[in-house]
Amino acid sequence: MTQPYYMLDFSAGCCMFQIRVNDIPVMTLDLPGQAASIVPINFGILQSGKQTITATLLPHSGQTTLDPEALLEFDVKMFDVQNDFVFKEQLCSYTFAKVNPEKKLPVERYRTEFIATVPYQLKGWTKGVPLKDVEDMGEKLKAAYYRIANLISNKHYDRFREVIHNREHIMTTSMYLDEGAAKARIEGLIDDFESGFEVAPIAENAVLQVYADGRAAALKKLNGEPALYLVNEKTKEELMIDLMFYVPEGKTEFEVI
Repeated sequence: MTQPYYMLDFSAGCCMFQIRVNDIPVMTLDLPGQAASIVPINFGILQSGKQTITATLLPHSGQTTLDPEALLEFDVKMFDVQNDFVFKEQLCSYTFAKVNPEKKLPVERYRTEFIATVPYQLKGWTKGVPLKDVEDMGEKLKAAYYRIANLISNKHYDRFREVIHNREHIMTTSMYLDEGAAKARIEGLIDDFESGFEVAPIAENAVLQVYADGRAAALKKLNGEPALYLVNEKTKEELMIDLMFYVPEGKTEFEVI
């Protein structure tokens, strides 16, 4: 098999939750009701071998304890996408126990491992400086977000393409996209920028989240959504720009990864 595709199949409700693969977020939602979906996770897998997956069950944003009706279950499936989307194997699964409201728990966590085999090997965020060693880390991360926001607002799209190159390389390699499909990903995003969307201010209460075993970070809204987003006032739509940043070895400023 030359194009194994790993997918997270989940069902959740009445909670906020986050699932990470190798400490990279692959799904974050704050759900007042229920939802179920299946999403790709290859972008969190840099090479073949043992992979970790962690699931965190959280209270709704603004709450301090888990909703008594909170639920989360998931499994990891592997498909072959070389010629068609063919299911091959289920690798792991887990269902959180029903919440005991008397315990007033603030969080529940689960961690396990699975083996993945992929035909690529990426450096990704592994060559990032440990963020604990970065001076003024929070302010530098905010500055990185403002740089991206200004590129979009000022329509400097060539530079925008350059600064997200590392991220796109990971995405297109792990999803087995050809050159045309890879280009279409970015051009589609830029077309959205040009269709009436304007960059919204980054919230002052945005939360700094650390990923990749302390080598990458992002700013998030209190409900877990990306802090960088655009708004179309005419259609009342929002376009979220989900980015993660790291400081490459030998450098001092954040870059998109």
